Parts: sequence; C-alpha cells; structure tokens
Amino acid sequence: MKITCNIIEDLLPLYVDDMVSEDSRKLIEEHLKGCPTCQKMQEEIMRENRLSAGRKDSNSVQINKTEAEPLKKIRRRIRKKRILSVILAVALVAAAGGIGHYWYYDKENYISWDEANISVKDGKVYSTVSPLGRLKSILSVDQKNMFYMMSETMWTRRQYPSDSDTEYELWSIQIFQEAHDRSNDAVTDETSFPSGIENVYYVDPENIKEACKLWDYQDDPQEAQKKAEELAAKSHLIWSAEK
Repeated sequence: MKITCNIIEDLLPLYVDDMVSEDSRKLIEEHLKGCPTCQKMQEEIMRENRLSAGRKDSNSVQINKTEAEPLKKIRRRIRKKRILSVILAVALVAAAGGIGHYWYYDKENYISWDEANISVKDGKVYSTVSPLGRLKSILSVDQKNMFYMMSETMWTRRQYPSDSDTEYELWSIQIFQEAHDRSNDAVTDETSFPSGIENVYYVDPENIKEACKLWDYQDDPQEAQKKAEELAAKSHLIWSAEK
C-alpha cells in the first residue's frame, strides 16, 4: 500500500515523540528509507525539540504541574485527532485499493454461447472470442463429458483483446476423437484430453454454478452421472464421439 508524504508528515511529530504503534513505526521507517524530503522534515523536528529542551535547561524553567496539565490535555487531543485522521486515510486507501483490485483482476464475467460465437467447420472449433486467459473446463466425475466455459476480467480484456472479425481456433476435432479412441493405460500428460471422452459441451453463464458442483457427488457415482446428464441437457454440444 502506498503511503503518501502528507500522511507521513502528520505522523512524524508522534513518531519523534515515540507515541506511535509498532505497525505505524514500521510504515514510517519504511517510507523514510526512500524519501529524502521526509527525512529532512524528521531532522528538523528533532532539531527543534533539542533546541526547545536546551532553552528550558538554560533558563531553568520550572513549570508548575497544575498549570501545565491543561496544555498537556490540549496536546493529547490534537495528537488523537491526527492519529484518527491518519488511520481513516490509511483505511480509505486500503479499501479503495482492495475494491479496485477485485474489479480489475478478480471480477469474472462469463461469456455466453452466443457471445462466444462458437462454430465447427473443416474439422476445427472456432470462436470470435480469444481463448487466451478465458477458457476453462470441468470434467464430469466419470470422465466422459467435458464442459467448457469462457470468462474474462477487465485485466483479461486489456491483456488479451479480442477482435470480433477474427476467428480463433479452439481445438481440432481430431484431438477429441483420438482421446476417445485412446486406451485407458496410454501415457498422457496434464494437457491431454482424458482417454475415453465421449462428449464436449459449452456451458452458458446461468449454469456455471451447477457445473462447478459436479464433483460434489464424486462419492456417489449414480448421482454424479445424473447431475452430469442434467447439465448436458442445458449445455451446447460441440462434439460427440463417433461410436
């Protein structure tokens, strides 16, 4: 979190007087390491405090405690107001930063079948939306059905822009069929489609939650198959294996 010089300037008198919390002390010292301007202000405050102390000693000023108490109370109130102002400013900066981060990096918008404009031709699957940073999948518990969806954040749109006039290749149909025909004991890696896959679907946004819950039923194969079939009925079939 970025702490501005204005905040540090408000905290410096309290820091010099050793009246800040340990967390505030760390923030201030971290800022001072890289800020010559605030370092200079710190030195000026410390010099002024030394001069004030010297004048008191040289003049042998004795302040009656009863008379000084109202001044101390005023000073404490001022310091409390400063501390509250700083805390509020830091909280607002942190909240704004957190909300901004969520909306830019984490807030996902799922893309519908119509928006993705998916088509199958010449043995390949295309979309007018770039799959980079967007394409996700969920495999059914029996590993026979693959459910795809696309989502994007503001960061994704900026990092991987799509051109609606461009068709982006998603898959080759041949890869699906080869995975279907492959034996279960064949050596594969994490990027391979599961052996024996039978169907590939695209899931619309309103059915995403249902897709994400498929593996909640992994201990009940019959219920898991039932949920996969229900989801398949609501999804768009992209490919089905040739028997």
